[in-house]
Amino acid sequence: MADNRDTCSKCGQESILKGDIGLRNSKTMDLVVVVRQDHGVEKNVPLQPRVCGRCGFVDLYVKDPVHLKICAEDKPINPDFKQRPILEADF
Repeated sequence: MADNRDTCSKCGQESILKGDIGLRNSKTMDLVVVVRQDHGVEKNVPLQPRVCGRCGFVDLYVKDPVHLKICAEDKPINPDFKQRPILEADF
């Protein structure tokens, strides 16, 4: 991705469309999100597009990747969650 948020990462032109552009499911109109599941904790953050007005390229990113980090205060979505045992096939 380019350093400048207004620069297209494909054609290199400063032609990123301005305004509130989002991704939604066409049937339910729900936001498209990146979901991380680890240790029984589920974190998600909306996926954001950048659209080039010149070549039409769509770049996807998340505004707050720090939100996907799991910390000690996070609670599992299933209170009875147990980490599965390590198996020989895991190696």
